[in-house]
Amino acid sequence: MFSVFGKMTALPGRRDELIAVLLEGLRAGGEDGGLLDFSINTAFDDPDTIWLTQLWVDKDAHDATTRSEPVVAASSEVPALLAQRPEGFYGRAVHVHGRTSG
Repeated sequence: MFSVFGKMTALPGRRDELIAVLLEGLRAGGEDGGLLDFSINTAFDDPDTIWLTQLWVDKDAHDATTRSEPVVAASSEVPALLAQRPEGFYGRAVHVHGRTSG
């Protein structure tokens, strides 16, 4: 399994709009796009910061889905809502809900 972790800081007062756009983008990939699960989290100490976590079947599914036309269209709205460049990290999930990956 392939995992994505991101930190985004919205322009002041636009966090909820950023969350809505991210949800639209995540849903645009469809049920068969390989996205197993995701969470969008807000930071306690900064009202404009969110943390995004995604769990994918594999990197190929992530790459294909995030490059698909519906996802690209939805995601194109994100940059205008950001106060700074997002930070992101990729990884391999080794243990998820009792499942271990080798």
